[in-house]
Amino acid sequence: MGVIAKQSGFAALALGAGMIVGALNNMVVLPRAFDGNEAVWGLVRIMTSWGIICASISTLGAPGAIVRFLHRYEEGPERDRSLNTIVAIALGGILAMLTVLWIWGESWVGELDPTQSELLTENAHWFLAIVALMGGLYVFRAVLTWKLRTALIAWIDELWQKASFCTLGVLLLVDAISLEAFVPLYIASYGVSFLMMGAASLGVFSGLKEGLNRRDLPQFAEYSAFSLFAGAAIIVANQLDYIMVGKYLGLEEVPVYTLGFFMGSVVALPRRATANIVRGIVAGKVNAPDDGSIGRLSKNTARVNFLLMATLMAGIWAGFDPMQQLLPPKYRGLELVFLCIAGSQLISGLNVSNNNHLGLSEHYRLVLPVNLALVVVTVAMNYLFLVVFEWGLAGAALATLGTFVWNNAWRVLLVYRKFGVHPFTWSIPVMGGIAVAAAWSFHWEAETLGWHPVAEAVVQGGLASAACFIACYMLGYFPELRTGMKQRFTWWP
Repeated sequence: MGVIAKQSGFAALALGAGMIVGALNNMVVLPRAFDGNEAVWGLVRIMTSWGIICASISTLGAPGAIVRFLHRYEEGPERDRSLNTIVAIALGGILAMLTVLWIWGESWVGELDPTQSELLTENAHWFLAIVALMGGLYVFRAVLTWKLRTALIAWIDELWQKASFCTLGVLLLVDAISLEAFVPLYIASYGVSFLMMGAASLGVFSGLKEGLNRRDLPQFAEYSAFSLFAGAAIIVANQLDYIMVGKYLGLEEVPVYTLGFFMGSVVALPRRATANIVRGIVAGKVNAPDDGSIGRLSKNTARVNFLLMATLMAGIWAGFDPMQQLLPPKYRGLELVFLCIAGSQLISGLNVSNNNHLGLSEHYRLVLPVNLALVVVTVAMNYLFLVVFEWGLAGAALATLGTFVWNNAWRVLLVYRKFGVHPFTWSIPVMGGIAVAAAWSFHWEAETLGWHPVAEAVVQGGLASAACFIACYMLGYFPELRTGMKQRFTWWP
């Protein structure tokens, strides 16, 4: 766990800083900067989702092939040729996607919210730009993940991207930039991310003169085709909520859902800090002789992630009522959205290691029908809750929770059948119960303490998180921390 601890530690710093910046941006800056112009904030959010979806499809699964195959080759010409071949697949797909969007993109974009079609079509060219930039970023992230430089990814994706977004929001709030300039400057921030990740990956592409690896091209193409459908399906499903909220509830409601989703997604910080590095390690272990390490990795990452994520969830939930007093009235009443999104993140946190086992092993084809069905289930649940039942934003959040439960249950079952491992230990339900009890114990209404809402939210959240973490630690559910502290302080109990 040394490499995981080191990389995830650096990543956690970036994620923590990004969380603070993101909270400030989403809860303080943007609701006020876009007051009366929520449709433009919704445009930016939809544009990001559109870019993520199209970029994940356009790379044709090549990022997954980079992580899966390159560790098999010794450093030298053969590995260079293999990397060149996989990247060529991605570049071909990106160019094809951009061509399609150039021809038909404007008409497609206008359908994302028929009531705001003029605003959407006026910015259609920026949809094209963000797809191109994000496609390149997918390739660079895969290269850096393969080189186990995942902390750098976190610093760029989390800290830089969120800090630049927040800076633009502040400039808009104080009228230093115009509303019309916000969108191109937002796209430019992704351009800077592209340059930074590209510069960090530049040395890996020193073997371009070696040409292509035509011998292994069939297996690269086969796995890339699989990743296109299986991997991209997950990404598409995760972004469909925003697009369907925009289409059926309007662009103005997208920022409100974004805020609720953000508060729930904060719970995922521990999982996000370890996800890429765990993926890189699983890629090396999954094809090695079975020594039981995959099972230990699955249980340990699930236990630690769940403990930390449940601690965060307890704190946010406890301080939710005073915290929402800081928001404009339009953005209040999102507690159910928060609980659904946070619950879905907890479920995903249990499966950090498991979710990579099938995709990086010879059994990878088994997840294809599950992931393709996930898109269908996501569309169906969102349509049912948004259109048929008309449950609004809470319906979109419930649809997300339902799809996470459905998808992760199938993945756990498949991994157990093929590898005989699962992420569950008896500590999981105990920690879950402790987290709920801690949150309920300090879930007081606003003005209960008679303090400023910020102070009340911090105190209530801090007490709940501390109670949850200390109880779990005292029960022995975090032995890694105990061992680390004993190494530094001999007196540690």
